Amino acid sequence: MPGIIPMKVIRVGNSSQSRIAQACDRCRSKKIRCDGIRPCCTQCANVGFECRTSDKLSRRAFPRGYTESLEDRVRTLEAEVRELKGLLDEKDEKIDVLSRLHSFSSSPNKDRSPRHSSSPTSDGPRSSLSDGDGVILVDHAPSLLKKPTAEEPFTGPASVRAFSGVFATRLHEQGKSLSTFSTEALTALPPIISHPHGDKPNTPPRLVSDQLINIFFQEWAPLYPVVHRPTILKAYDRYLTDPESLSVPVITQLNLIFGIAALSSKSRTNQDPVLFERSWYPALESLSGDISVPTLQCYVLAQIYCLAKGDYRTLSRYRGIAVGLCQMLGLHQSQTRFALDPLSTETRKKVFWCQYGLDRFVSALTGLPILLRDCDIGTEYPADVDDENVTETGFLPALPGESTRLSSALALLGASRILSKVLDLLYPSPAGYEIPVTKLRALADELDSWQRGLPPHLKLEFSQDKPSTGITSSRSPLLSMVYYFIRSLIHRPAACFGSPNVASPSVLALSDSSKHMIQILQLLDERRLTLSLAINRQELVFLTGLGLLWQNMG
Repeated sequence: MPGIIPMKVIRVGNSSQSRIAQACDRCRSKKIRCDGIRPCCTQCANVGFECRTSDKLSRRAFPRGYTESLEDRVRTLEAEVRELKGLLDEKDEKIDVLSRLHSFSSSPNKDRSPRHSSSPTSDGPRSSLSDGDGVILVDHAPSLLKKPTAEEPFTGPASVRAFSGVFATRLHEQGKSLSTFSTEALTALPPIISHPHGDKPNTPPRLVSDQLINIFFQEWAPLYPVVHRPTILKAYDRYLTDPESLSVPVITQLNLIFGIAALSSKSRTNQDPVLFERSWYPALESLSGDISVPTLQCYVLAQIYCLAKGDYRTLSRYRGIAVGLCQMLGLHQSQTRFALDPLSTETRKKVFWCQYGLDRFVSALTGLPILLRDCDIGTEYPADVDDENVTETGFLPALPGESTRLSSALALLGASRILSKVLDLLYPSPAGYEIPVTKLRALADELDSWQRGLPPHLKLEFSQDKPSTGITSSRSPLLSMVYYFIRSLIHRPAACFGSPNVASPSVLALSDSSKHMIQILQLLDERRLTLSLAINRQELVFLTGLGLLWQNMG
């Protein structure tokens, strides 16, 4: 009967084509297409033949690869279910935190005096000020009230020590024991290393020095273009053959480069950075009275070394000298007023802005005031041109459409400008102060805009709340690390001192930033890449741990 749908139709793959599972006897013998209409197909009906199907299939005639395609689809669905389950679990966790915070803020039985008030009678007006006017009242951290000593020098409210002090105070308020909570081992300064004079420094083996200088220029120099790569590589060739012919600043720069690379990649190089420190430290001391750009480059590199090592005593001294050199050399002024060749001009810009970024990160880690004030700076940004294309006579053309290594340093500079505002507006002094919530939100929006504006090769993508594993360099993870580090600084005052309705989103942002920083550290370790940022790894891990624990304080 024409028009009846065939009993069994199968579809080939994902295409729109379909065919019947088995043709009739005549269509099979003629090798023509059978439409499978029962009781008589169209081909048989046209010639008046009886439509028969005598040879029944012994198996289901699915197309080739049909079973495998089904298995692939099942595996894809299972993977999607697992990812969705992970997202649901995370959402449940966040909802649980929000519900606990909401129940805390709405409970009439919990009459709790605010941490920012020393008198219980001021609870009413201060609470209404925080809720009504959107103001966060920040208290002294207990660690800031201690008398500074040689072992524990003064640190400001932005430091990790101040955060750990607030954390310890919160534990004490909740009646929890502090006997097992000690931050001394994590925040203690490294021991002072003796630097004997008169000993001739040992030159590392060629294979070792090649590896170290490659690590520096591959992983550190893109973010901190302190030295001109072609110039240093020429000096390195002379260092291998005739080191005595090099000037003191140049040989010091090379030893600092070796030390930075060795300090940040001990597992790869198996080199003790102290060996290089004993070479560059006495030389740097001898340059303390020299006012020149090469000497300033030495002090900038030395600050990077001290930050990675966590030696804040020496760091503060080098920082003060470097800022003084910047000002005496006129690097904070517009460079168009100086009649210099393009290479010298670009080098001066790069060295200055590297010092600017270090000044901000040192201030964030130690809590000490910023030394290079934005209102005094008129220096132009460096041109987005790599070292190989900058000469004394001008700029060489680059390949069109190709990204530069310097683009990552310029991106870090943009983040440093935001960090400067964060420190100025949210961490103005160790004394008690007020922060309007509108300022906090404006800084968070500006930081998000910076992150969204990063070019694709500098942006670390997160898939299902996990960092992408398809990276080939450390620049995008490191800039993402900077983003979450500054984000945690922005939300920390509200999380620690804000009223419950203000603190709730900041607590989530703080814990989320801490989680992502840990994920990025794990990603760098998996790719055998260094944390080539001017941040001490131990303090960074401690900071992220405090951020994650704060979410469970309640």
